Amino acid sequence: MLAIPLYFGFKRHTTNGYGVKKSITYYETPCGVSIQNINEMLHYLVTTKSKMTIDQFDFNSSVNALAKYHILRPIKFLDDLSEGLEFRPITCVNSINDELPQKIKYTISRQATASVNLNVDTDFLCGCDCTDNCQDKSKCACWQSTINGQDNMPDLEKDPNAGYIYRRLYENVPTGIYECNQTCKCNSLCLNRVVQQPIPNNLQLFKTEKKGWGVRCLNDIPQGTFICCYVGNILTETDATEQGKNYGDEYLADLDFIEVVEKCKEDYEEYAYSSEQNTKPQKQSKITIDILNKNLASNNALQVLESRNLKHKYFSSNRNCYKPRKSVRNYYDNCNSMYTINAKYNGNIGRYFNHSCNPNLFVQNVFVDTHDLRFPWISYFSEQYIPAGTELTWDYGYEIGSIPGKKVACYCDSDKCKRRLL
Repeated sequence: MLAIPLYFGFKRHTTNGYGVKKSITYYETPCGVSIQNINEMLHYLVTTKSKMTIDQFDFNSSVNALAKYHILRPIKFLDDLSEGLEFRPITCVNSINDELPQKIKYTISRQATASVNLNVDTDFLCGCDCTDNCQDKSKCACWQSTINGQDNMPDLEKDPNAGYIYRRLYENVPTGIYECNQTCKCNSLCLNRVVQQPIPNNLQLFKTEKKGWGVRCLNDIPQGTFICCYVGNILTETDATEQGKNYGDEYLADLDFIEVVEKCKEDYEEYAYSSEQNTKPQKQSKITIDILNKNLASNNALQVLESRNLKHKYFSSNRNCYKPRKSVRNYYDNCNSMYTINAKYNGNIGRYFNHSCNPNLFVQNVFVDTHDLRFPWISYFSEQYIPAGTELTWDYGYEIGSIPGKKVACYCDSDKCKRRLL
């Protein structure tokens, strides 16, 4: 993605002058204009009416826009795992043995099964009237939905710039991101259209020594970059439980956005109630807020079916004094409102990401084709700068010992590895 501008006349320079502590990266446009930062680049693209997007540029001197990772002489090789469905082909290599991945029906969008009422009618969507491709967050109705959603989290200071920054996401937004949609007046260059775009980076499926199949990037990826979504068949809770028992639950992902946000609120309100009985109410410390955000980032979307019974170490289960409020789910048409994505037989490259105790990806709930809180898009973003050839991983968020009698080893081999998943 970062190489595209360089093929169309842009030049990317990195200086290492004497006495300069930090390298400086800047761009030279085809017409000879020097661009020093991302804000200047956006202004240039808008002024020249360029079709390039702002996320195709990066000013981090550690990032090599032309970096390419090559594997020599693999035993097995596939040209494109997606068979042409993805904008960029996803190669598959095996340098360990002659095994190929299990055949699945590759899909680039989630599919609702017959018993799931997923309404994507645009009459039920709210859109913006922006004509500047949503550069001004204060005037964009979609961006304001993201910002005002923070009001649902108690005692957390609202960030007026919550969400994407130049089409990158640098930290999880626990209450969800609302992207622009079909009813909006902005176009595909909009700064608030990210996960609805094709996969932006070259990815490769490869065979690992201990973890089965994994995914790596073939080019450098800047921090905050969208990687892909997790897609598959959307099932009801009943169907997911049955399929999990019969066919395995390793590719089941709960759409539990409502539960996690309400869990966070409920635990905080119980804490505040308990504190009120003994001392003056206390505000959450920054450490507590960071813990809550970390928990939400790792648990609010992708959790296998079995993890519904896991008890997270950061939350108390004491309910003796506090009565929780009615769940939002009770306002929907039936009690069976928890849905799950099953990517075992239908899915995309996102189904192959492995766990790491020190991950380089995080998960974000994003609302695109519906504002129904039961159906967010599960999206992956880069936690940090990721060099070409690095495996892409995320934290499954399990607590060791949560399931009695079950132990699952961890082979992430990171410097923070706990040696166990469960």
